Amino acid sequence: MKYPNWLVLVGIAGNILLVDTGKVSASIYPELKQAEIARSYYAYSQPGELNQTIEKYEQKFSCSQSENNAQPTHYQIWLNRGIALQQHRKYHESIVCFDRALSINDKLEKAWYRRGISSSYLQQYSEAAIAYERAIEINPTEHTSWYNQGNAYKHLKQYNKAIFAYERAIALKPDFHVAYYHMAKVSEMMGKYQQALAGYQKAIYLAPEYDPAWYSKGSLLSKLKQYDLAVGVYQKILKLQPEQYKAWYNLGNIYLQLEDYPQAVTAYESAIALKPDYHLAWNNRGAALEAMKQIEKAIESYNKALEYNPNYQKALNNRRRLLLSIGNNLPVSYN
Repeated sequence: MKYPNWLVLVGIAGNILLVDTGKVSASIYPELKQAEIARSYYAYSQPGELNQTIEKYEQKFSCSQSENNAQPTHYQIWLNRGIALQQHRKYHESIVCFDRALSINDKLEKAWYRRGISSSYLQQYSEAAIAYERAIEINPTEHTSWYNQGNAYKHLKQYNKAIFAYERAIALKPDFHVAYYHMAKVSEMMGKYQQALAGYQKAIYLAPEYDPAWYSKGSLLSKLKQYDLAVGVYQKILKLQPEQYKAWYNLGNIYLQLEDYPQAVTAYESAIALKPDYHLAWNNRGAALEAMKQIEKAIESYNKALEYNPNYQKALNNRRRLLLSIGNNLPVSYN
């Protein structure tokens, strides 16, 4: 298989950590979401052997059994049709094509590999893992097959198998920073935090502008209550990419947890300056202001959060509780 260009589907799910300042509800999103990092990456080889004319022509055809296409034909036709359908996100149809190619020649590495990709996009991870395994049996030197197999095993929560697959991908391609990142993610899921931190750092070393590794490292350090180190991570992100409003937001979250409310407000305002409609930052700014007993400013901040997201429940709850406390002349609870 030729070395591929990349089409990646991002996805790593970030958990929401709720932090209460007294009864103030603040949403903490500890890591960057890209699409919003909800799913894993899939290495996706672009078919250099197909020109645009053939692709547009062949995507019109179905690979299902019919009078027009039932007769045996060369496996390359089915493979090409499957690739064209896959590129147009017709994953179910593409699998039919790949299976027809494999019924003629079951030693087609590319057909197994492509079948695995379509199964992955359909979230049929068991089938994907089997398809990648067959591709690897035919060609064990293709690093993307190992990598994609690791992603499938990660979704199946077969973490030891995922780690092994990522390690094989890295052995074949030592600068494969995305494999280091996902291997670190699996290590974190397994509770192997030092291994995870080392993996994130290796990904950062290989690709300094690879945001997910920076954010995941900062998130894990925060989880481990190593706040000074986490602050340093987000400061480095901002040095590399000053427009990263989520780094300011995450800094604000750390300061909020440390009860350094003025610093938290400053960080949230920096995030808002970069993204004025960032309702999460408006809400958490309100939480910090409320903890500082700046009640009117807190209400204004909750109002801004609701202006940009009228259905944001935490801001609705915060504003309602604060207004009721004022109306009843009740003291507002703080830590």
